[in-house]
Amino acid sequence: MAGRPSHRTPEVEKAILDALRLGQLHRPTVCKLVGVSPRTLRRWRKQDEDFDALVRAAEAKGEARLATIAIQGAEEDPRLALDLLRARYPERWGRRHAQIDAKVKLEAERPPGLPGVLRPAWDAAVKSGWKDRKACRELELWWATGTTERAEQIAALRGLADELEAAVAAGELGPGEEGAS
Repeated sequence: MAGRPSHRTPEVEKAILDALRLGQLHRPTVCKLVGVSPRTLRRWRKQDEDFDALVRAAEAKGEARLATIAIQGAEEDPRLALDLLRARYPERWGRRHAQIDAKVKLEAERPPGLPGVLRPAWDAAVKSGWKDRKACRELELWWATGTTERAEQIAALRGLADELEAAVAAGELGPGEEGAS
């Protein structure tokens, strides 16, 4: 008995890798598009180290591509870069935010180093129970970049993107850092 024919074909592998290189889709969505389950993809990766390496490389290229697009969009609105990167890669781009956010919600007092220009944003965020998105975004951007000046924020975000691209190029993104899919 030969069993069922495998869905794993060169065309399916190429479709998976091409979609991951775009950086806009994560593994479960890519699996749906090509007609395999995430469990099947995990099994293929476990069985074939070369294919696993290709998947990780495709995801890293996709992340770098998305970071570049986000940084380009940051010319107009630096919050866009943070939002995209935090949404797609929370394990790297959202960790600091999560720690600060938890501390802020508990204390609800202005941090001593909060610039005066952000005090109205802080007050609005506290008053809304941290639901005022605009105020929270302004504070998040300051926490992420350490500045309130748009040009400096963009420069800081570019620096973060450069660090990411260097890590991708150097192969420093290991299996535990590739995303939570």
